[in-house]
Amino acid sequence: MNNAKPMSSKIIRVYLLGAMVLLVFYGAIFNNTILYTENKSSERRLALISPYHFKLFSQGFAGEIQIDPMLKIYDQYDILPPSIKRRIDKSWQGSIIFHFEDDHEYSVFAKQAMTQKGLTIVYALEDIDAIEWDDTEFAIFQTAIFGFGLFIYIIAALFIIKMAKRISTPFSSLADKLESNDNEEYAPLSVDGELSQELVQMLTSINSYRSRIRDTFMREQAFTRYVSHELRTPMTVIRGGISILRRLNDEKVQKQSSRIDNAVIEMEQLVHTFLLMARNEDSDTINVDVSDEFIQKIVQDFESTIHANQVDFHQELQCDFSLNVQPLLFAAVIKNLLKNAINCSVEGNVSIFISPQRIDVIDNGVGLDAQPRGYEGFGIGLNIVRDICEKYQWQFSIKNNLGDGCTASVIFSQKIAT
Repeated sequence: MNNAKPMSSKIIRVYLLGAMVLLVFYGAIFNNTILYTENKSSERRLALISPYHFKLFSQGFAGEIQIDPMLKIYDQYDILPPSIKRRIDKSWQGSIIFHFEDDHEYSVFAKQAMTQKGLTIVYALEDIDAIEWDDTEFAIFQTAIFGFGLFIYIIAALFIIKMAKRISTPFSSLADKLESNDNEEYAPLSVDGELSQELVQMLTSINSYRSRIRDTFMREQAFTRYVSHELRTPMTVIRGGISILRRLNDEKVQKQSSRIDNAVIEMEQLVHTFLLMARNEDSDTINVDVSDEFIQKIVQDFESTIHANQVDFHQELQCDFSLNVQPLLFAAVIKNLLKNAINCSVEGNVSIFISPQRIDVIDNGVGLDAQPRGYEGFGIGLNIVRDICEKYQWQFSIKNNLGDGCTASVIFSQKIAT
C-alpha cells in the first residue's frame, strides 16, 4: 500500500512542527528570563542600598534593625532567622536569593562593616514578595504572551502553507503529467509556476530520457516492420519451392520438404509473435479460450520430439477459462516452456499444469546449471516468455527443483475474462 503524502503536506508538517517547537522553546526562555531578571534586579538593588544602612551599626545601633517594611539588617550571624542560617555559614559574603517552601522569596546580602564590636560581617534581609508579581498577575501575563505567540504562529502557519503550495505546485504538475496517459507519445514536458534550479535539471533529464525512449520505440517498431517484411518474402519463395519439390516422387525429398515446411511455419509464427509483442493493442478486447482442445493443438507440435527424447509427458487443465491475451502469444508462452523442458529432459518426465491463475511446467531434466546434450542452451525461448509476461504484467519464474530438473511458472496478474 502506498502511503506517500504530497510534497506540500510534508513541507507544511515539517515547518509547522518546527514553528511549534520554536514557539514553546522561546516561551520557556521568555518565562525564565523574566524570573531571572527579577532575581538579579533584587540582588543588585539590595547590594546597592545595604552598605548605606550598615553605617547605623557604627553609630551606636546594634542587633536587628527594621529599615522599612521590606528590609531588615543584622550585625550578628546568630540573630538571623533560622531558615536563613540553615542555608549560609558565618564566613559567607555576597548576595543570594532563597525561595522557601511557603512560596516566600528573600534576598540576602552579607558584607564586612564597622560596628561597635569592630569589623565584622553584617547582613541585610529583604522580603521581595512585596514587589514581585503574584501568581495571578503572572498567569495573566503568561496567557497574554501565549496568546500573542499563538497569533504569530497562526500568521506563520498561513504563510508556510501558502509558500509550501507555491513551491510544490510545479512538482505536483510534473508528477500529474508523468502519470497521465496523455503522454504516451513521450513528447517533452513543461510545467507552470516558479521553477527552481533542481526542478529545471530534473525536467531536462526527464525530457532527455523521454526523447531516448521515444527514439528507441520508433527504432524498434521500424526494425520489426522491416524485418517482418523482409522475412515474409523469402519464406513465401521457400513455400513455392517446397510445393514444386513435393511433386517429385522421392522419399528423401518428401522428408526434407516436410522439415523445411515445418521450419517455415515455425518462423512465420515467430515473426508474428514478435509483431504482436511490439504492438500496443487493447488486451481487454482480445481473449483466448483455454480448453483441452486448445492445449492439445499446441502439444501436437511436440509429439515427434517427445517420442524422440523418450519423454514421459503429462498435461492437466484444471478447468476451461478465458484470458485477456492474444491467443498466439499465450500459445507462444506454452510452446517455449514445453520446448525448453522437453529438450532438457531426455528419457525423463515433463508435466504441465494449467489453471485460471497460473501455468506450471515441471521436468526432471538437467536443471538450470547444465547444458543438455545436443541442445545449444535455452535459445531465445525463455526471453520471449519473459517479454510476453512483462507485456501483460504476469509473473514469470524458473528455478531448480529440490531433486532433478526445474520448474517454470507463469502467474497471471490480470482478471480472468468472463
